[in-house]
Amino acid sequence: MSIQIYHDLENIVPGGAHGKKSKRGDFGSEDLSKVPKPCKTKRVALSTISQNQSAACRVQPSRAAKGRLRAGNCPRGVNEVKPAFSIFEDDLLDLCSKDLEPKDSPMVLSPPTACEEIQDTSLIDIDSKCDALFGMPEYAADVHSYLKIAERKYRPKPNYMRKQADINPSMRSVLIDWLVEVAQEYKLEEQTLYLTINYIDRFLSFMSVQRSKLQLVGAACMLVAAKFEEIYPPEVKEFVYITDDTYTAKQVLKMEHLVLKTLSFDLSVPTCRDFLTRYLKAADASPESQQQYLSEYLCELSVIDFDLSVKFLPSMIAAASILLANIVLNIPAWSKTLEHYTEFKAEELCQCAKSIGAIYKETSTLQQQTIQSKYKSPKFGCVAEIQMTSDLSVLDHIKS
Repeated sequence: MSIQIYHDLENIVPGGAHGKKSKRGDFGSEDLSKVPKPCKTKRVALSTISQNQSAACRVQPSRAAKGRLRAGNCPRGVNEVKPAFSIFEDDLLDLCSKDLEPKDSPMVLSPPTACEEIQDTSLIDIDSKCDALFGMPEYAADVHSYLKIAERKYRPKPNYMRKQADINPSMRSVLIDWLVEVAQEYKLEEQTLYLTINYIDRFLSFMSVQRSKLQLVGAACMLVAAKFEEIYPPEVKEFVYITDDTYTAKQVLKMEHLVLKTLSFDLSVPTCRDFLTRYLKAADASPESQQQYLSEYLCELSVIDFDLSVKFLPSMIAAASILLANIVLNIPAWSKTLEHYTEFKAEELCQCAKSIGAIYKETSTLQQQTIQSKYKSPKFGCVAEIQMTSDLSVLDHIKS
């Protein structure tokens, strides 16, 4: 049973019915009036979401928290911790006089075990090249296996848009296009964007939302994702500002509470970014190469299309993006190493790769152009300007 979000949150008095000051003093109405506005120009909000795509406007956030490192947030230093007890001098001399044999302590870290050796000599052992401390080479395969199981558990319902009475897939595309621009302006991590989209789709799978509240859902989901992933997430008043004060801080926090409750606080979910990072190592892609940036570009393009992003699993989208990027760059499309680590054969990815390729061919005609503008910059190797010369029918003849 879906819950209709039709109640108006705009008339809620900050501080409660008795006029008392809210415990969240930072987000009261008095503090919002003191927020400095850097420019006098009119801010464009995402308030024109409609079924008419031509009427939908693109939002350009008029400011971003660039380089906002607050001195107050920096740690001042750790106080010296005093021991809880002391050893008497006589006991200490008694311990030193004894010939204590060294024993194995359960607190001593054992050296990392060697990675499982690959029997096939033609395969590249990507786990052995990982950093011994942060790469976790001895656990990398188990982590990947867990992510493959978790992606099925935390995927949105493929047909949830049919139960939405007031929104449609085109409105979702406009919202995500705006969120991509917000993430770029605030210099958020790529994983933050993917988590935001996952939260939105999962939330809409259970809740029926009015079109006037769709941007509020997107802002609240990005706020949750930023708190989970970022070191310095944007503040609530930043999301109020970029929505042109369409919603109040109290409404954003109220929606944040509803999102967390609906998602049952399951925030650590696998996304395309998790799988793409590992699969690019299996593809032997050089860091900051066209192969890497084009794969990331194709993977990010897939989030715009509703049918594509909810129909296929994140791991399949990541693998299909690499397959299509190799075809565009005239690189051997698939290898045994990719098949071993992705657990996908090339023919299993053809349908997903065709769907991504169809969007890639129509990028110039799409109304949402934020992702294209992002990957046209030299920072990403200008991969958005690469044209696909080969026909998509070549995918029908690809075999592992």
